[in-house]
Amino acid sequence: MVKTTESESDYGNKLWFLDLKELNNDELIRMYNMIKFEDYEFARNAWYIPLEKDQRCPIMIAKGYHTPDTPKKIIEFEEIAEILEKKFRNFIDAWDLGQVTKLDVSTSILQILESRNIKVLENS
Repeated sequence: MVKTTESESDYGNKLWFLDLKELNNDELIRMYNMIKFEDYEFARNAWYIPLEKDQRCPIMIAKGYHTPDTPKKIIEFEEIAEILEKKFRNFIDAWDLGQVTKLDVSTSILQILESRNIKVLENS
């Protein structure tokens, strides 16, 4: 079992944390796995037309969206990104401005999951 340690009581007062709580368990776990087990650098300010490489913010990862590889998928990606950007405005702003770190996100995810009576186990 992983224990949360990083000022978790402070997160409950943050607007970005409330946005994060809107994600379902699968989405939270998807985001957590990318943070903990993948060598992936989440993008900041990469909501529209990611042309160079895989550029997704944590919310796009959580929702399971991949970087588009065709013009049609780029249009769909932009439309979805616009909807998600509005819905998760507080988290996106905090993330894009560097007010939220990967540690904040992973610790918050654990806190949310534990509040839902879900324990996260990691293999060492």
